[in-house]
Amino acid sequence: MDFYGGVTTRLLTDPAVSCIVDQRVNWGLRPQGELLPAVTLQVVSDPRPVHLKGFDGARATRLQCDCWAETMMQALALARAVIAVLKNPATVSGKKFGNALVDGQRDLGETVGSGGDAQSSGTFIHRQSVDFIVWHRGD
Repeated sequence: MDFYGGVTTRLLTDPAVSCIVDQRVNWGLRPQGELLPAVTLQVVSDPRPVHLKGFDGARATRLQCDCWAETMMQALALARAVIAVLKNPATVSGKKFGNALVDGQRDLGETVGSGGDAQSSGTFIHRQSVDFIVWHRGD
């Protein structure tokens, strides 16, 4: 299993996360019209340390996890559940994850629907954006 599949599996098999988002964990963009709450994931950087014999087995990947919800409290609860899952070491189908560090958390959001700005009659959706440094072995 690769990094992407391992992170997705860890989130979807955790009862605290899955009871909030069901199966709504996506890489890249959140599908248009998808219900909330939801999670989107994106690799921000993935350096591959090298030594004289090739790539090092372990590496630290920067992962951005956006927790989307209709209210700030829902977004915060989802972010806390995601942090609780990813901060601990785990092995998923042979893919080894070490400790993950929370490198930052931000309050964000966007207006969707009519107009797309804060003055329009659109709906504001809340987002907690959490940056992780995830240690893992292999791809």
